[in-house]
Amino acid sequence: MTQRFSQIKTPGPAVTLADMVPLVWRRRGVALLVFACCMALGVFLVPFWQPEFRASGQVGFLPATPAPLALKDTVGPAPVFQISDLDTEMAMVRGTAVLSAARSVLLGDGINFDPPPAPLAQWLGITPSQNTMALPPGMTAEMVRENRDIAILRGKIKTVQIDNARVIEISLFDTDPERARRMLDAVIDSYVWKREKDLRRKLTDQYDETVRQRGEAEATLAQDQQALIDWQDQHPISGFVPRGGGDGKAAGSGDSDLGRELENIRAQRQAAQIDLLGLQARQQAIAAAQGDVAQLMKLPEISNSETVRELNLRLAVLRGTKADLGRRYGPRHPLVMANNAQILQAEDDVRAAISAQIAAIDRDAQNAATRFGAFAQEYDRVLAQAAGDNRDRLAFDQLNRKLDASTADVSVLTDRARLMQSELAALRPDVEIVQIPETPGKPVFPSRKHIAMIAIALSVVAAMAAAILREYFDRALHRASEAEILTGLPVFAVLPRVSPHPARRVTEEENEAIGHLQTILRLRRDAGQIPRSEAPADGFGGRVVCITSPMPGEGKSRLAQKMAVRLAQNSQRVLLLDGDLRRPTLATHPIAGRTENDLARNGIKADLPLVLQGDATLDQAIFSIRFEDGGDGRSGDVYYDFLGAEDAVSSALAGQLMAEKLMGMIQDLRNRYDYIVVDAPPVLAVADAIWLMRAADDRLLLIRAQKSRREDIIDAVQRLEQAGCRADGFIFSGVSRRGAYYGGKKRRKRP
Repeated sequence: MTQRFSQIKTPGPAVTLADMVPLVWRRRGVALLVFACCMALGVFLVPFWQPEFRASGQVGFLPATPAPLALKDTVGPAPVFQISDLDTEMAMVRGTAVLSAARSVLLGDGINFDPPPAPLAQWLGITPSQNTMALPPGMTAEMVRENRDIAILRGKIKTVQIDNARVIEISLFDTDPERARRMLDAVIDSYVWKREKDLRRKLTDQYDETVRQRGEAEATLAQDQQALIDWQDQHPISGFVPRGGGDGKAAGSGDSDLGRELENIRAQRQAAQIDLLGLQARQQAIAAAQGDVAQLMKLPEISNSETVRELNLRLAVLRGTKADLGRRYGPRHPLVMANNAQILQAEDDVRAAISAQIAAIDRDAQNAATRFGAFAQEYDRVLAQAAGDNRDRLAFDQLNRKLDASTADVSVLTDRARLMQSELAALRPDVEIVQIPETPGKPVFPSRKHIAMIAIALSVVAAMAAAILREYFDRALHRASEAEILTGLPVFAVLPRVSPHPARRVTEEENEAIGHLQTILRLRRDAGQIPRSEAPADGFGGRVVCITSPMPGEGKSRLAQKMAVRLAQNSQRVLLLDGDLRRPTLATHPIAGRTENDLARNGIKADLPLVLQGDATLDQAIFSIRFEDGGDGRSGDVYYDFLGAEDAVSSALAGQLMAEKLMGMIQDLRNRYDYIVVDAPPVLAVADAIWLMRAADDRLLLIRAQKSRREDIIDAVQRLEQAGCRADGFIFSGVSRRGAYYGGKKRRKRP
């Protein structure tokens, strides 16, 4: 494998359904589990589903024209029933009045409004508790029960308009089809009854109102007749000739003269008012100038005066002469000073002329106000005289008009009352039942069949979603091929998943996989692949095999021990070197099989840190391990040597020892052993693994299926490459027997 890993993901083609099928198949365990759980939940809940049945009926409205209450015949007829009124009628169907009447009918038929207990509650043996809540102030238990029943009935009803016709469809939903029909019958009958009752009451109210208005009109007519009689008694015919009779020529002539006099005085008063307003406007303009001569000269009332114009012209000539004399003689010359005195005198003359003109305007305004007051007083006098002459005639005309209007009102209201009495006798409702409710034969959506189909569909979707989410959030590796693509390293061995107490079959497969790994390492040694600079110059010496992993807990210590045992079975001198000084194996899991001779010989308790520090020799720190059975069917004890730390070492000391003393110690060990199996600490945990990997001939990276994360693997490989000790290959462990050697359904026959 020469393909290199990369964290940069290039956009690929869109994911299709064909790509999802193998994904779901890989996660079929999760998908089947979720599908089974959803289906079990559906099978348990579907029988408890209570489908609802829909009973429906239709009600149509006829155009109706109620009798108008207008008192004038010119008013048009009242509007007929409109389509927009259907919203009000649909709200009335669900109103409290209709539902209260329907409740009374249904209670008489023995229908209970209490909701039946749910099947799930019945199956669980849960009985509905009695309502013991306190009653609201001013309400009885019957009122509370009625409000509850009406609310339940209102929640079951749905109204809708049919197309654009004057027809509404009323639907009622209930779990019992026969009960739904009976309840809808009661609601529709109650609505039709209430509609007819309201229409009759409305027409009766209109009739009563018309009779009341007719009585008031008759009383008003009698009052108007008596008022006319009283007025005639107080005003004899000799003193006033009404318009309706007698010779009114003399009166008309007098009225004409008085009218002409009133018009003349009105015209004179208006002319005087116009003059007064004009003079007042001039006074306001003069007052706004505030004595400024330049501003006053801009007013036409001042500038149009002949005296002011001449004085202003003389002042302008003097000012022009002043400019010429000033340029010719200077400001101190007698002529210039005489000219200045003339200019001052001319300015005083202009101010005096302007003041005289303003005084004249004030006098004219005072005279105009006096004249306007006189004309207004005369106008008021003549107007009062004309009003006194016409008051009697207007009063007589008003009494006649009131009498005529009262007579017309009595006649109209009498005819209208007679018409309403006839309509009330022949009244028929403006609503009719178009479709009678029938017992529904099948439930509405969703029925139990629909719920079951939905449950199956949701189970499938949930199973697929669970598989996809499991695949998406699972960052661990599951196949050796994935590790090859991810790291670009070749796979040296695939180890089966091993339990704490493995069966003989699993142990055999593990030994076969380790044997395969041993063969690869031997071939690499014989071929002389990847010579290290730390190896002996003559090519002799032991082979250093270093095993590490990205993170702790991935089984590298077990693999190192198994490899040491397998190499020792082949009569090789093998040393198992525990390179983890911070968490040594002897401190956490003492190695079984340590011989008593080694314990007696090494009574000083020498270990790897002492060797690196120079306080002990290799012979003092190395001890032998006896392994009773190799696990491959061959009997006999197997011996290999072990070198490690007895106790944990601080991080600073461990790093210094690895950097300064490790290479020399490894060179000494090469001369003693055929194979040195190094159990290195995790790459991402401590930096000691870098030094151990640099000193090794075969660098192996252990990856555990379903545990090692992709990010950790990539980070570990990158760190090794940056340190110049790239891994030669990886070992993929923890796979199922199907993916391990001789796994699957076909098994070898035991000899």
